[in-house]
Amino acid sequence: MRTEIYIQGKTKNPAKQKKAQARWCIRCVLNNGMVETRNGTVMLNDATTKRAVLTALLVALEKFNKAAVIKIFISDDFVRACLINGWLSRWRGNNWHKIRLNGEVMHLDIWQQISQQLSKHAVTFAKGEELENKVLEEMEWRMNNDRG
Repeated sequence: MRTEIYIQGKTKNPAKQKKAQARWCIRCVLNNGMVETRNGTVMLNDATTKRAVLTALLVALEKFNKAAVIKIFISDDFVRACLINGWLSRWRGNNWHKIRLNGEVMHLDIWQQISQQLSKHAVTFAKGEELENKVLEEMEWRMNNDRG
């Protein structure tokens, strides 16, 4: 079975939004070739898209009730870089502070929960060039065209 999580933020604007939005999608390709999909939307009031993306990742990870092998695709460049470069373990080792100048980690509450959830699974992260795929494109289209 192949399991993938896709996370798509509505905008790349770093400022707080009245309604920050991100979508999550879990796709499992079963051994018989069938594909099962679960997805949802996260909407946060007066928050950044980055926080919405992190929340969407946490919501998706919390859907698993046992350990899995997962590949994660994240549209947000910063969040993806943090995960690929192993910043979570570095922050954890530095008492949840940034390594450089011992600064505060933004969205610490969510990062800690994500770290806890990720530790349950065997996870890889898609690199930037892998993000040009139909699932993320469809998620972006749905987020920009849903009238709900």
